[in-house]
Amino acid sequence: MRKDITSIHLIGVCGVAMGSLAGMLRQRGYEVTGSDEAVYPPMSDMLAEWGIEVRRGYREEHVGSPDLVVVGNAISRGNAEVEYVLARRMPYRSMAQALRDFFLEGKEVVAVAGTHGKTTTTALLAHILVEAGLDPSFFVGGVPVNYGSNFRLGAGNHFIIEGDEYDSAFFEKVPKFVMYRPHQLVLTSLEFDHADIYRNLDEISLWFRRLVNLIPANGSIVYSAACPALRDAVSRSFAHRSAFGRADADFFCEDGGPDGEWSNLVLHVPGAAAIALRSRLFGEFNRANIAAAAGMALRLGVPTDALRRGVESFRGVRRRQELIYAREGFRIYEDFAHHPTAIAGVIAMMRERFPSSRLWAVYEPRSATSRRRVFQNELPGSFAGADRVLVKTPYKLEGIPEGERIDMAGVIGDINARGGSARLLSDAASIVESVFGELDRKEDNVLIIMSNGGFDGIYEKFRTAADGFFSVDPARR
Repeated sequence: MRKDITSIHLIGVCGVAMGSLAGMLRQRGYEVTGSDEAVYPPMSDMLAEWGIEVRRGYREEHVGSPDLVVVGNAISRGNAEVEYVLARRMPYRSMAQALRDFFLEGKEVVAVAGTHGKTTTTALLAHILVEAGLDPSFFVGGVPVNYGSNFRLGAGNHFIIEGDEYDSAFFEKVPKFVMYRPHQLVLTSLEFDHADIYRNLDEISLWFRRLVNLIPANGSIVYSAACPALRDAVSRSFAHRSAFGRADADFFCEDGGPDGEWSNLVLHVPGAAAIALRSRLFGEFNRANIAAAAGMALRLGVPTDALRRGVESFRGVRRRQELIYAREGFRIYEDFAHHPTAIAGVIAMMRERFPSSRLWAVYEPRSATSRRRVFQNELPGSFAGADRVLVKTPYKLEGIPEGERIDMAGVIGDINARGGSARLLSDAASIVESVFGELDRKEDNVLIIMSNGGFDGIYEKFRTAADGFFSVDPARR
C-alpha cells in the first residue's frame, strides 16, 4: 500500500474495468468511493459487497477531498466532478495509469491484446498459471466462471492483463495497453474496429507496433500466424517470437473431435511431442485461443501436466458462448460478439457443436463500429451459418452522423438474397415473440444472442417466455 495515498475516488465507477479496479484498491486496504449515473447490477451489487460507497450522479460534493481521483474513459470534459478536480488541481489518474501505479509495478506483466479473443485467452492463461501453482494476479475484461470476478490479486510474480486498444481517458488519448508496459505479449488478432476513435486499420496497427516495441529482448511475443497485420507488427521486434493458430505455426491446436460436452485437441509444439488436451471450449477460434494461451504458458515455463489441468478445468468466461437457458430440445447461449469476424466465428462454433440443430442468430448492433457503415458489406456473410437471423434496430442510431449510419435494412436484404432467412425488428420483445411464434418443438433449437450491451433485457425476456412456452401442452396451442 502506498503510504502517500489512503483515500481514492473513482469517477465512473460502475464500468466493468473501473469497478474491478475499485475492488482491487479496496482489497489492498485503501478507502474507496465512487460515483456514476448508471448504478445497477451486477456491478452495483459487487461494489456494495466490497464495502465501496457509490454516489449516484456526478456532483462536486461527491468527490470530497481524496488523495487521488481516478477518471474513467467514458468521462468527458464538462462532467461536474472532472471540472471540480481540474479547478482545484487535485491529483488524478486514468484507470490504466492507476493499474500501473498500484498493481503492475514490480510484476512480470503478461498482456493479451487483439481485436478478438483477448478476454478468453487472458482468462485461460491466468487459470493455467494458477493450476501451475504460480499464484498469478489477473485483470480481465470479462468474468472467468472459475473465479466469479474480473480480477485476482495473487502473491506470485506474474500479472496477466487484458490489453485493451481503446483509449485511456479524455486527457490520455493512447490505448490502455501502452500504459501497462508489458514484458510478455500475446497478440490474438488485428482487424479494424473502434471506428469512433480510429480512422482505419493502419492507425490501429501503428499502436500495435508501438506496443510490440515495448517488449524487452528477453521477453516473448506469441502472435497469430493467420493475421497478416500482426506478422508485420512483430517483424522488427527484439523479443523472442512464436506464431500460433495455423498448421505451420509454432503452436497449433488440431481438432481431435467432440466427446459429448468436451472437445478433444492435440496441441503441436516446436521441438517436442504433441500434447493431448480436453476442453469445454469448441470451435476453430477457441482452438486458436487455446493455442495462444498454451504457447505463452509454455514459454513461461509451465509444465505440461499443469497445462493439461488448466485447459481441462477452465470453465470459460461469462458472456462468451455462455449457456444461459436449457431444456430438452432448446438452448440459449449468450455471446459478446459484435464484429463480423467474431459473429461468424461464434456461429461456426455453434454449427460445429450442434450440426443438426436449428440455429437462431439474434443480434444487436450496439458498438460504435457496428452502428456505422464500416462493415456494411461484410456483415451479411457473417450470418451464413445460421438458419434464422433476427436483428434488432441499432441501438441509439441517432447518435451516429446520418451519413455514417449502417443500413441495417440493406444488411437484412443481403442476407435473404444469399438464401438466408432474416428479419429486422424494433425491440427485444418483438424478437422474443417472433422466436416463439415460429418455434417447432419437434426440432432441436439453439439460440445464440450476440450483443456487447444489455440488449434491452432480452435475456430475462427469453427465459420467462421459454418457461411459459414449454409449460403449455403442445396439443393445447
